[in-house]
Amino acid sequence: MKTIFNKKLVDPTSQPLFLGETLGLQRYDKFKYPVFFDLFKKQREFFWSPEEIELKKDRSDFKEMSDNEKFIFSSNLKYQTMLDSVICRGVPTLLEYVSNPELEACLKTWEFFELIHSYSYTYIIKNVYSDPSEIFDDIHKDKEIMKRATSAIEDYDNLMGMTFGKTSKNLKKQLYMTLISINILEAVRFYVSFICAFAFAENKKMVGNADIIKLIKRDEALHLYNTQEIIKILQKEEDEGFVEIAEECEEAAVEMFERAATEEKEWASYLFKDGSIIGLNENVLHQYIDWLCMSRRKAIGLPYEKTSKNPIAGWTEPWMNSESVQVAPQEHEITSYKIGASKNDLEEMDLGEFSL
Repeated sequence: MKTIFNKKLVDPTSQPLFLGETLGLQRYDKFKYPVFFDLFKKQREFFWSPEEIELKKDRSDFKEMSDNEKFIFSSNLKYQTMLDSVICRGVPTLLEYVSNPELEACLKTWEFFELIHSYSYTYIIKNVYSDPSEIFDDIHKDKEIMKRATSAIEDYDNLMGMTFGKTSKNLKKQLYMTLISINILEAVRFYVSFICAFAFAENKKMVGNADIIKLIKRDEALHLYNTQEIIKILQKEEDEGFVEIAEECEEAAVEMFERAATEEKEWASYLFKDGSIIGLNENVLHQYIDWLCMSRRKAIGLPYEKTSKNPIAGWTEPWMNSESVQVAPQEHEITSYKIGASKNDLEEMDLGEFSL
């Protein structure tokens, strides 16, 4: 029988990340994978509020923008609002299956920060537009955004509908593919809109908005690292019970990345259908998406193709590497996170390579 508190004494270091014993005490004195508790602490240090950033100039900037610029800015803001609404409710779908205390702490903190992001978009909308309700209602009417919503929520919805037992192979497959979907949302789907926000700011427009997006992007880099670690552990650690599942799902995971790349290229084309903005155009964004998706696939051990270098690395670096988000190194053996092997040195480790 399911319970919110397991009264049985269970060694937390003996349990897998998912589908083990139901969690009991929220204890943080010993860990199987210390990296997740380190990520919990790092995210906690990042707390911020959008009210810290002034948007009065953004309101006047928006009034002076061309119709094409207004379309690009507004479309991206609406798209971001949808995506964070999805991920804010998507992360908790994993909690039902979590059996590791430090991962639970990490996911709960992650969920809270996604709520900050969603509130931040409301803060921007209320400060820039005369009728915020019209903007929110338009999100549901926008066929391009809703098409991407359908793709983004598919695996969460499938996981929520699962009724199989803990040992079910189908449940494990769906759980693994949901993690891939979360990784893609954090790793790929936000970035066209991020880049556009930073391009406007480079042209001295909507700088307050870009400062908020910079903080959101900093959080998302941490969330991305979180999903990468979960996926790599499941791929490599036999006692997690997902090694075979990951191998069987590899082709489907690659196809999911390819579909996301296509959708984001289509989004870029949709944004720039009536013209570009200074320093950014449709073709450059297409090249960026190709580079981004291949680097993200490489980071979680999926097959990838070599591409040309990041075409916008120069001018975006100050925006993308915001305050050098510090976490663990990307290249390592997963066993380094096992019991008694915690480096506990996030301050010395750079997430910059995940930032673009």
